[in-house]
Amino acid sequence: MWKVLTTIFMGFICANSIFAQPVLTPKNLALGGGGTTYITDFNANFYNPANLLINDRARVVDIGFLSSGSFFNGVLNFEDLNDQKDNYLRYFNKFESGEFSASQAERDLIIDTHYKRDRLSSFHQARFDATTFGVNWISNNKAYSIASRTRVGSSFETGRNWYTDQLVVNDGISISNQDIVHRYQVLHEFSIGYSESVKLINGLSSRLDNFLIGIAPKFILAGPYQNIEWRNNYNQQNGSTEINRAQVFNYQSAGNLSAATQAYLSGTTANQATDMSLESFQDELTNIHGFGIGVDVGFTYLLTFGSDLSTLNSNRQRTQNSLRLSFSINDLGFVNYNDQTLYLEEMNSSSEPQNFPTIADEYFAGAPGQFLNFVDEHGDGNPFTDYSTDFKTASFSTLLPTSFNGGVLIELNRIKIMGDMSIGISNNAFNSTRLITSLGTEIRPLNFLPLRGGLQLGPGLPGSFNAGTAIETKFWDLSLAVTVSARSFTTATNWSGVGVAVLQFHL
Repeated sequence: MWKVLTTIFMGFICANSIFAQPVLTPKNLALGGGGTTYITDFNANFYNPANLLINDRARVVDIGFLSSGSFFNGVLNFEDLNDQKDNYLRYFNKFESGEFSASQAERDLIIDTHYKRDRLSSFHQARFDATTFGVNWISNNKAYSIASRTRVGSSFETGRNWYTDQLVVNDGISISNQDIVHRYQVLHEFSIGYSESVKLINGLSSRLDNFLIGIAPKFILAGPYQNIEWRNNYNQQNGSTEINRAQVFNYQSAGNLSAATQAYLSGTTANQATDMSLESFQDELTNIHGFGIGVDVGFTYLLTFGSDLSTLNSNRQRTQNSLRLSFSINDLGFVNYNDQTLYLEEMNSSSEPQNFPTIADEYFAGAPGQFLNFVDEHGDGNPFTDYSTDFKTASFSTLLPTSFNGGVLIELNRIKIMGDMSIGISNNAFNSTRLITSLGTEIRPLNFLPLRGGLQLGPGLPGSFNAGTAIETKFWDLSLAVTVSARSFTTATNWSGVGVAVLQFHL
């Protein structure tokens, strides 16, 4: 069943860059990735469950199947759609030798695109979300929701000197950076959401407003996991012949990624260890290596104005003119990994090498298993073999990718304008500590035909330009969204993430 579902989802994707968002749907993908105030169906479980009580259309029950969204911020990109689709798939499928080779011209392009202004490292991310089923309903001025989803996150950071031997000079110090960091995680979540209006606060304010609070606890089955960090920096004082090298290495994994590392440490070549141990992307999704619990909470202040009396109407009148202010905390919780686990606590070392490191003839894209092969083939030394006797096999726990999100939305009949901000408390597979800003608008020239557009900006990240539409009838919806990303206006733009909601029904 999982193979069928994931094959359907991947067929829709021709994906580049929506960072730090708690959930991906065709609607919020089209609006720049935000959604703290906008999402009101069962997907609000994963973003802001307070919004479940907002009636932005005439319905009591929503039921949906197979809503998906995906993107990747590629190291190299292609304007041809078929080439870009194949490029996208390489970021999720297990590593295959020879698929990531980089010519001198391509390495120069990587430096020009991702390491402008002498940037020492570049951050990239790939993500795939699929809400397999969801239902939400309103009863007695309270809202309830059930939703299940699978999400896959892969984020990685690479130093500039994997691709160039030109040093960056900063305050009289020549620096070579060969950092490489990869974080990868698969989570299957089952969430139950609840929202109600807080009467104490409402009693102290206008009857045209509502203060909504929502909570959505969830149970998690955890799939493959990897968190590897190799900080590897060289520096030389101007006028000195002495080179100083500092390294930090730590490692955690669960599943077949652990099996590949253990096979490599036992003497198998990196390529053989990866090929024998890892399964296809679809098969890896069905492998469970841990469990967890979490909760998403949210708050929304809803103020209606003009002729909109929906906050007073017990017949669930549709909200048409409103101001919404929202705040949510997502992914509070943890995951415990207890199957096929391997970890190495942080190791530090320093040395004085004779030369700066050489460059690689391929690029790193975060494909499952690529880290092991990349370090084995191109690393100046090998932290895996250096600390081979220090790896341990025991269960461990990690925090969920917690993030804070806030937003504002102004609704004027057929027009919605919104802005969101999001930040993670840590760097992980799904988000980062970079503050992300999203802006979006929705216009309805016809009641059943919303036109959506947005953009997203973040420090050191490529901007994204988004668009989407839908057919929304009284009883069912079909939504689509696309994203185009560019590192700058002087380089080519590329097709980015695609979102598809196969069907959503309203009763």
